[in-house]
Amino acid sequence: MKTHSFWDSIYTKFLLQLLILAFIPIILIISIFFYMNQQNHVHTKYELNNRVTNSIIANIHNNQEFTTRTTQSLLSSNELISFLNNSYSMDKDYKNYISSIQNYLQATINADPRSDIYIYMDNPTIPMSMDVFYHLSDISQEEPVTEFLNSNQVEGWFCESDFSGISNPYLFSTEKCFVYLRKAYDFRKNFLGLIVFSIPEKYFLSFENESSETVISTGNNRIVNLSGDTLGEDILSFLQSSNEPQSQMNGYLVTFNHPDDFPVSIITVTKNSNYGQFLGIFLLVLGLFAILSILLCLRSLQQLDRQMNQCLTAMDTSISNNYKTRIPVSGNNEISHICRRINLLLTQAAELSRQNILKETSNKESRLIALQHQINPHFIYNTMEVFSSKMKLYGHYDESDCLVAFANIFRYNISTNDALVEVCVELEQLHNYLRIQKLRYPLISFESDVRKELMTALIPKFTLQPIMENAISHGITDSSRGLSICFSAIKKENRILFRMTDNGAGISPEKLKELNHRLHVGSDASGITSDGHSVGLRNVNARLELYFGKKSCLSLASVPGKETSVSFEIPFAC
Repeated sequence: MKTHSFWDSIYTKFLLQLLILAFIPIILIISIFFYMNQQNHVHTKYELNNRVTNSIIANIHNNQEFTTRTTQSLLSSNELISFLNNSYSMDKDYKNYISSIQNYLQATINADPRSDIYIYMDNPTIPMSMDVFYHLSDISQEEPVTEFLNSNQVEGWFCESDFSGISNPYLFSTEKCFVYLRKAYDFRKNFLGLIVFSIPEKYFLSFENESSETVISTGNNRIVNLSGDTLGEDILSFLQSSNEPQSQMNGYLVTFNHPDDFPVSIITVTKNSNYGQFLGIFLLVLGLFAILSILLCLRSLQQLDRQMNQCLTAMDTSISNNYKTRIPVSGNNEISHICRRINLLLTQAAELSRQNILKETSNKESRLIALQHQINPHFIYNTMEVFSSKMKLYGHYDESDCLVAFANIFRYNISTNDALVEVCVELEQLHNYLRIQKLRYPLISFESDVRKELMTALIPKFTLQPIMENAISHGITDSSRGLSICFSAIKKENRILFRMTDNGAGISPEKLKELNHRLHVGSDASGITSDGHSVGLRNVNARLELYFGKKSCLSLASVPGKETSVSFEIPFAC
């Protein structure tokens, strides 16, 4: 299989390959030289980056610690806490405010001259004064403040970009400042308001030999430019695209660090060296050796060309035999290396053929994942509706326990890629779901009867919750009537029978017959309806069938007004 084009011929290709082989020792020596010099330079530059970064981070930690101590000092003042906690009266409190509170705050402000200190009071009776006391209601609607107040955080640090686009005359200073928010409570854990420290960034980002153009602020990143170059917008965007601790990009050495509990990342940049002159000398030497190599290789190229044709003939024979035969390899010259690589390609071609057979299995797994994810939005929206109705009706805060249960279920949904989970894990999520439903139906009761040896059996994720949800949704017709749900597991020879029973309203014989027919007709996802009555059960049924076969389909039984049960079987693995 010879080609007639000179540049496409094996003769020419082998000539170029032999030239490269002849230059291997020289290439290695020169490459090692360049590599050692480059690594030494890079190491030195990274040391500079790390030294500056560590200096800035140490400065940040010192400022954080100082701010925390100052805040603790404010919160330890019994006079200030009492002043913020009680209704203000001009006749009773003004003298105390002038003689004690004002002097204490002034001393605190003087002790921390770098910070602007604000106290946003939740007590609306206290008038604003001293450029320190403000009303929390004036800023509580601003998005970053609202998110912080609604979170579980007691304290937090923010940067200027967190408050971009906000124009509020009562808002604390944010321009080129880091902002520290701290929730204030009295000893009874009553919320008093916010203590805010607004501190210029220069106190955090200062280091030795800095200039006015050294630190560049871009969103939640602070770029320390030690390269001496003016960094354009494209370079700045590129620098922020990587979160690697150390990296090289566009001729720059970049160090990335994100201090703990701080709103910005520190990116330190130095310039890498240019070895263009060394590369020119390297190419010149390479050209001289190319001329010598051509003279030495011309004698043996004809023999190599003949051996290559023999290799191609053997490869054609292997292809005609459906990749079952391999090219015989002997020796350790250039041709033998080529033959080994051709054999590798033949092996990969055979593997590709085998993988095509596995496509049907892969499609089955995709269907399982699609069915799994259909459960989640349906459940989440129903749960949020329960929370909303309860909160609006009573206006109490005892729903927090149910919010925790909801968060546990949501975390369970996204925490793992495992499609099969143990029965004990599913039961734990049933208890979380029951805590949520008891907000709306407090008379629901649940008990489980599962032996310890069956707790480790594996079932598809979110199998039991849709069954319980169906029992509650269609079993309760009157919220004043109780509902008892029981879940049991029984070992029958080499299988496990699971059953969930409730004493709810039940299902009419016609509807029961229709539901059982739908569950046993087929499990294709496209057949799942959205009528609100069977989508959860059909989804569970489809996944059970895909994992364990037709014998594991759901089965419904009901005595209207008395009892309804949903059962399924799975193989028992010892």
